[in-house]
Amino acid sequence: MEGGILRDYFDHKLTTKEHWAKLREPETYTYGELQWDVNICETDPAPPVAYDEVCDPEVTASCMAKVVISAERLMDPATGRAENHKIGALLNATAGIKDEMISEEAWDCLYDMVIGDNPNGTAAENTDGFDDWRAREGVADRKHVVSTRHLNKMIQQLTRLITKYGAYDPETDIDWTASEPARFLVMILTGHRYELQAELDATNVNQVWAHPPKHNWVVFPKFWEETRRVWDYNYPHEYSGTVLEMFSDVA
Repeated sequence: MEGGILRDYFDHKLTTKEHWAKLREPETYTYGELQWDVNICETDPAPPVAYDEVCDPEVTASCMAKVVISAERLMDPATGRAENHKIGALLNATAGIKDEMISEEAWDCLYDMVIGDNPNGTAAENTDGFDDWRAREGVADRKHVVSTRHLNKMIQQLTRLITKYGAYDPETDIDWTASEPARFLVMILTGHRYELQAELDATNVNQVWAHPPKHNWVVFPKFWEETRRVWDYNYPHEYSGTVLEMFSDVA
């Protein structure tokens, strides 16, 4: 969204090209060596805005998003055609592609063939079980248990992004309120946050471990006869929850 501006992965602060180069090689450097305050002195002035080499204003007009697409809205027959037209309009204005485009009158027909005529996420001729996400209902098909900590962290990140892209950013001198893609992004993220908050409100408050407990975990300390507590290193000053009768076979 920011057009290739370099930021620290961990705390989103503006950073330097030298620090960015390290972040691109996490297999080379330790976690500590990648931290922002190890690479930039906090007492120095904030680093100036720097860009990824392929997005530097000196070599390209702009790397900012020209359009933002919602996958959910694209797959919803009520909003999908309009979302599909956003994709088509961008391609229709892109050199090297626009001359190969089908006519705009056919866009809706193509959308219906691929998505609109299959509202349940599967086609009649689908014999291989390759369904899309619309074939799922609820959270029963999830591969991982989502805890209240996961949900809280996701809500915090969405709130950060909604706040950022819904206002003027003095760090970069970008007024996001004047950007149509940013306004659309804020609308999408606000809807996601509402859904996450509803799930958080419905989740058992004791479901607070960082990940689903597994028998091969190292857990400590022993608490009563058949109880263990799982330590979450993201929250070093507190336990992530009491796990009852899940490690009774561990001495």
